Amino acid sequence: MRHVLCAVLVTALVFMIKLTPLTLLGLNYFGVINLIYVDLMVLPPAAAVVLLGASCIPFREGRRVTVSKPARIFAVGAFALMPIGVYASWIEPFRLQLESTQVPIAPARQGKAMIRVGVIADLQTSRITDYERSAIDRLMSLRPDLILMPGDLFQGSGKELEANRSDLIELLSRLSAPGGVYFVLGDVDQGHYQLEEILQAAGIGLLVNEVTRIKIGDQDVTIGGVELDPSTGRARETIQTLETEPGDGDIRILVAHRPDVALGLKRRSRIDLTVAGHTHGGQIVIPGFGPPMTLSRVPRPVAAGGLHALVENRLYVSRGVGCERGQAPRIRFFCPPEISLLELTHDSSK
Repeated sequence: MRHVLCAVLVTALVFMIKLTPLTLLGLNYFGVINLIYVDLMVLPPAAAVVLLGASCIPFREGRRVTVSKPARIFAVGAFALMPIGVYASWIEPFRLQLESTQVPIAPARQGKAMIRVGVIADLQTSRITDYERSAIDRLMSLRPDLILMPGDLFQGSGKELEANRSDLIELLSRLSAPGGVYFVLGDVDQGHYQLEEILQAAGIGLLVNEVTRIKIGDQDVTIGGVELDPSTGRARETIQTLETEPGDGDIRILVAHRPDVALGLKRRSRIDLTVAGHTHGGQIVIPGFGPPMTLSRVPRPVAAGGLHALVENRLYVSRGVGCERGQAPRIRFFCPPEISLLELTHDSSK
């Protein structure tokens, strides 16, 4: 076991040594995570094979290498990383789930019918595959009254976006709802100026610090979409319009990519619901603890996804359809991708 621990320390030292030149070559934060993930999935199982193999192969005069009980336990545990890695990289990232949630709305809002809001966030794809098509088709099978897309549509270069332009338009054109389909820009959407043309060609409304008013059945709905940084003047004006415009009859929804926008709302804001994405639910969730990393300032249980009350306001955070790309590892663990159906119903207790 002493030798095993020495090997672990040497491996950690080698990792730190190779990290320096790779960082100079452009390895970013997600690349470091990827490097750690690959090393964990490959090196311990490989060491376990060598360790147990050495104990089984006879040497001179039939003698075998003696392996202590703690070392054997380590080896067996290291083998467990192999199926975990296969599941987290090749199975769970494609195990698309449907989350259906009821969102209580104040009785002062006019109308009696329930409004079904479809949410599909963070496709974060670099090409269109059957997986993205199945996500869109599954959402459309729910027949939502309104569809909201909180950003991070395409993660790739401008050249890759142009190469996938027709497929992306065909995919997005499948989305339709009586109240319309609305999109706000996410992190990976920044700088893709042709994205606006693609959304327009697909019949999707892009909301950049804008407010739009629609009618669904007998109910008036006001939707505001803000840019990535909600602290800019125009973003604040959009939020202020939703919070202060006179009238109690319409349902007001704020759409943003990052859930952090909810931290700046007034307590018990006039906004009935904020819808966001960005966190992917953390992609990795430790049972009993939650996601170790969310890249958001909202509390970890909130960033983990679902409907929450934050500053006495309702916030829904989608866990998203895709995974972080680029140098990041494709991994989801105890945090499957999802599409969402939010059912807005009147609540007499609010």
